[in-house]
Amino acid sequence: MKSHLRRFWISSAVIAGTIAALLIFSDTKAIAQIRAALMKNVDEPYRTPFVTRSQFLINGGGCFGTSDCSNYSEGPTFAVLDLRTVPTGKRWVVTSATGGLNFSYGKTISIELGSPRSSVVFDGLKWIYGGPYIQYSVFSASAFNASLHATFEPGETPYLRVSVPNGSTLSGYTVIVFTGYLIDSTN
Repeated sequence: MKSHLRRFWISSAVIAGTIAALLIFSDTKAIAQIRAALMKNVDEPYRTPFVTRSQFLINGGGCFGTSDCSNYSEGPTFAVLDLRTVPTGKRWVVTSATGGLNFSYGKTISIELGSPRSSVVFDGLKWIYGGPYIQYSVFSASAFNASLHATFEPGETPYLRVSVPNGSTLSGYTVIVFTGYLIDSTN
């Protein structure tokens, strides 16, 4: 009877020691990976890519083709349009812009991204770009590529404004692409 009791206590101690050693020396990275797979980080970049591509003919017809371009208006020195509305329950984080503007090389061009749209210039402005621009030979065009960080809330309709100073004019085909991602809104 004593030998059975002694074996029981020794076995219990070995099992308890093994469990304690496993808990103490276990890889916490593995536990963290399991936790990460079960939890959702609402700020994780690139969860859902979101890109707008606007094509328009400045002082020549407005929105062109199938693009993210609506509510277009223009004058001799500007063009302004609305992009796609940010989906409900999502926030759009914009990370880059790229584009080309025909018949624009050598002009001082301002590209603005903002919300809400206002008749007062710079109201609601979230990003502005003034160069540098790169010339390419086709149609005396200017091209650009820029990093940025702007955030738009659910239901917001971002606007895009391209303008030049008085005394200059805008015309021709333009394409501007904004790239970013959607994250869940906490609103």
